[in-house]
Amino acid sequence: MKTLATSFILGSLVLAFCLPLLVTSPKTLAIPEKLQEAVGKVIVSATTCTVTCGLGFKEETVCEVGPDGVRRKCKSQRLECLTNWLCGMLHFTLLIGKEFKLSCLSPDILEIGQEAFRFTWRLARGIISTDDEVFRPFRASSYFIKFQSIQEYDSGTYRCDVQLLKNLRLVKRLYFGLRVLPPNLVNLDFYQSLTEDQKLVDEGLEVSLGNYSRPQHPPWEKKVAIAVGVGVASGVTGGVLVSIALCGRLRVIHGSASLETLQALLPKGGVLRKPD
Repeated sequence: MKTLATSFILGSLVLAFCLPLLVTSPKTLAIPEKLQEAVGKVIVSATTCTVTCGLGFKEETVCEVGPDGVRRKCKSQRLECLTNWLCGMLHFTLLIGKEFKLSCLSPDILEIGQEAFRFTWRLARGIISTDDEVFRPFRASSYFIKFQSIQEYDSGTYRCDVQLLKNLRLVKRLYFGLRVLPPNLVNLDFYQSLTEDQKLVDEGLEVSLGNYSRPQHPPWEKKVAIAVGVGVASGVTGGVLVSIALCGRLRVIHGSASLETLQALLPKGGVLRKPD
């Protein structure tokens, strides 16, 4: 009985192991004729998005590919693309009275037409920040803000949100950090700090800049350096003269005190005489 039971168990295990192999044995799969002649559209090439943030464009080439693998009826198309809607912050430093313009759309997107977008501007006046809690609504409905004569009051952070009108989808958010300074506080004349060779290069001429030369300093810096030197020299001279005068005075005082001490030590009626 034990032998029969053992044989039955072993037979069952062999059957359980071999049955899946028999069921899944390879067979020739018949593909219908219509499926063999099917043609599909395949993207054979695509460019990257024209911008790294916000709404941009990319070029795709689509071809029909049949069972023989040959490409037919290829067509290129331009499609919208969105990699990231958050575009960070741009910083600007300007002088009072300058004309300036903030724009939150790139030229290629403007080809669609600004009517396809909704623009919302907000302002954090007087500070540079991306904290949403400090922003307040700013009255502007266009894709740009133009300052005819910018003032210190206009300093702060401007935030532009761009949405598609068809579905109100947020496609771009851009911050502008704006600093406005008075003209007498800082000199932003870059051309003035260039050397003569660098000025020639800036004008389009070919000049060898192998020998490094320091940029010329403006005249007012030389005047300040001369004034500081004269002041230091005068201060040192005055200090020396005052020291000499004080030393002489202390010697006189010290000599008088010594004579009085010696006079007190002599017996009554004694007189100190100066040596011949």
